[in-house]
This record gives sequence, C-alpha cells and structure tokens, in this order.
Amino acid sequence: MQQKIITVPNPVLKEKSKPVKEINKKIREIIQDLKDTVKKASEPEGIGLSAVQINKLLRIFVAKVDNKFEVFINPKIKPSQKTLTQVLPKKKLFFEGCLSIPKIYGFVDRPYQIQIEWQNEEGKKHKGNFKGKEAVCLQHELDHLNGILFTERVLKQGGKLYEVSKDKRNRESFREIEII
Repeated sequence: MQQKIITVPNPVLKEKSKPVKEINKKIREIIQDLKDTVKKASEPEGIGLSAVQINKLLRIFVAKVDNKFEVFINPKIKPSQKTLTQVLPKKKLFFEGCLSIPKIYGFVDRPYQIQIEWQNEEGKKHKGNFKGKEAVCLQHELDHLNGILFTERVLKQGGKLYEVSKDKRNRESFREIEII
C-alpha cells in the first residue's frame, strides 16, 4: 500500500536503522509498501526508497536496477577508491535528489563503483558490483539507513545545493540556494 514519504526536518530521517532479523509477513508488507510508494512517486520520479523514509527504522530499501525495482535487506558495501569526478568527464556528472527533500538537488562525489552484499525478500544472499548512477542510488539509499542525508554530503564536500522550479512550459530551472 502506498505510504506517505516523510520529509525534512522530520528527526526520524537522522536515525540509524536496525538490521532485519527475520523476513516475515510484517517485513514483506513493508517491502510491498516501499515498492508501491516509490513507483507512484513523481516530481521527481522515484528510483529508490528506504524504509526509514516511510517511518520504518529497518535496514531495507528498494532501488531501480536494470529498470526494475530490487529489494535490498541488510546491505553492506565495499566502495572503490575512485570517485565520480575521477572517472567521469565533467559533462557526465549528475545531481542527486531525494523524495524526502523535495525540489532540492546537489552533486555528491561518491565512489564510482561499489560491491554490495544483501538479502532479497526471500532471504537469499546476493553479491553484486554496480557502477555509475546505480552505484550512486544504492549508496544514497544506504546513507538513509545510517541517518545521513545527501545534502549533508554535498555541504561537507563544499558543494552547492539547488532548488528546482518549473516555468509555464514545464521546463526546469535550477537556482542555487544558500544554507544558513
């Protein structure tokens, strides 16, 4: 069932999520809620959603991988040493956004490639390598499970945040915002 996505400044977003001990009916319902909620998200389109964003402090998130939503339970990552700015040309770098921080975007220089271990909703263990936008999405969602927002990473890296708005023709424009 579609749930309300909690947004800043809700303090729950800063809390660390607890590991899932057993994949039972309650956990499967949370997973279905995550899928239903992220698929209906627009402005921006949802490509990932963590359980904390629907007020469930559990180490679960869903993310779009190969154009379908994959479930990640108790994920652990090993990041590569090379970051996005070291691998991609400047014109290929991209902003992150977040359904819990509407209309705000910024660039986070994250590891370009990661190895991740996780369980799916059946409890089966998986290990995979991801790079580029998929790796960024997975790291973004994992940050949520650790109580970290992408805006904190942008500011810590000395980056800028931007607010997006649309004109009468539905074209987006970005305006730098100042954090006091």
